[in-house]
Amino acid sequence: MRHRASASRHFITIAPVVTGCLFLLASGPTYADDTPIPLLSAWESNMTTFGRQICNKLVPGAEDWSLQFGDIYYDGERVYYQIATYTGDPTWKYCAGLAESIYRDGYVIPNNGKLAGYDDFTSGLLMDYERTGDTTSRDTVVLISQNASFASDGTPLEWTADTSSSREVAYVIMAYLNAESAGAPRRARLADMVNQALGHIDQWFVSKTAPYVRPFMVGITMQALIQAYGVTHDSRIPNAVKTALDGLMPGMWLPDSKCFKYTNVVAADGTGDMSPAPDLNLVIAPAYAWMYYVTGDTKYRDLGDQIFAGGVTNAQNWLYLGKQFDQSYWWSPAYVTWRKAAQPGVPSGIVPTTTSTGTDPSVSMANTASTPPPPSIPSKTLTVITAPTIPPSDRPTEQTTGKFLGKLKKLMDKVR
Repeated sequence: MRHRASASRHFITIAPVVTGCLFLLASGPTYADDTPIPLLSAWESNMTTFGRQICNKLVPGAEDWSLQFGDIYYDGERVYYQIATYTGDPTWKYCAGLAESIYRDGYVIPNNGKLAGYDDFTSGLLMDYERTGDTTSRDTVVLISQNASFASDGTPLEWTADTSSSREVAYVIMAYLNAESAGAPRRARLADMVNQALGHIDQWFVSKTAPYVRPFMVGITMQALIQAYGVTHDSRIPNAVKTALDGLMPGMWLPDSKCFKYTNVVAADGTGDMSPAPDLNLVIAPAYAWMYYVTGDTKYRDLGDQIFAGGVTNAQNWLYLGKQFDQSYWWSPAYVTWRKAAQPGVPSGIVPTTTSTGTDPSVSMANTASTPPPPSIPSKTLTVITAPTIPPSDRPTEQTTGKFLGKLKKLMDKVR
């Protein structure tokens, strides 16, 4: 069968290699802040309990391939490699191999990397290459970065200028950075995509021209920008992330439900709603821990802990679903790492003091100076290039190659 896993190589015991593009994930970091992370033990228990349940569904023949694809939708390979690193248990690499077989061998390669923008996941493949030396995974990262929707160099920027494409822009940024980590040259278009992601934050929280705000999509954009910052030291990024973090809580946080609304308004196109979405908390929380690590400001620790705890407690009823499990553990190990590494009142010193206030992306992308502790970050100053928006009806339909994937995506969106 084309999606049969080559499982044996994923049991190889290797030392976890941590790369900057994968968010400082480490096993058992020591506390700099002795304030305990709330519900950390429950987060860890859910990770292994539900992770095993979902992994069992990925065994060839356990479910129809379409259901298995849904179970690894938020980069299942990355999720399982992160669990292996966090727990120190190499058997989780077998689960990573199953996810790889479904995604890489069953979908990406047969379609020559021509994926819909919402299916653009490359971090797990990069982790596989770094840990096993599998050149097929390396080549697939590069293939996706070149051929996925909105990733090719000739794609008009106006297609992704408005916030309806924020997720796709974020995935393109991560694909470019991961391809670069795999040995591909820097894409000139990376600067344009970073500018657009900054523009999306502006549309959501500064100019407030976006028709709606979905906090989990803001979380995905922040993840991409934080990854970009680790490579480029673009000094606009910490300010942009702070702007997003400061803008999310008012009006969108539901204290009684301990989570954000799925959408801040009912969208004009009828999509989304204002219901509580606790299963998405852990897509957002890591950015708060990163800002706490950057600034030492305990406000971000305290808000992040609320979001993290709410996600752990109230998302448990969702974790038997593969997509929701992957969402919860896709980025949340970084929350634990940054939260433990941060020190109250002590900035980490990772923000460059030499800032670029111009809009020339070549200037800001080249700024990589290491410096003393960061200056204060104003929350309402964004310097970005925002391309003019176009009506969604003028944007071409995304590629949905491979069987039923268009219908599958609509189905999965109904369950977040």
